[in-house]
Amino acid sequence: MTKSELIRLIGNVIIEVDVLRSGFSRGTIKRNALDNHRDDLDASQRKLVRNVIGDSTSEFQNLTASLSEVNTELRQTINEVNKIAATLESLVKFIGVVQKIIELIPLA
Repeated sequence: MTKSELIRLIGNVIIEVDVLRSGFSRGTIKRNALDNHRDDLDASQRKLVRNVIGDSTSEFQNLTASLSEVNTELRQTINEVNKIAATLESLVKFIGVVQKIIELIPLA
């Protein structure tokens, strides 16, 4: 996976989270959790856009391969509102891997 593909993947998940969270009233626990996860993904995506990251390193490739697996898991539940607990769990995993990728960005 390249940096551009990663940014697109995160963007696609953000869109899916936006659609899912629109099904819950503001202020509910599930909506608040989805809002927070969406904000985390957005912040991570912006960091990736604004910074240089070596997308040809083995660590980057291993993490993005792991992210692809979690994304597959996420896609199996995200479209079913009755599977919100599983979706939230997968989102947490997805964000965790994204944060590990962000840690690969060299400090200025």
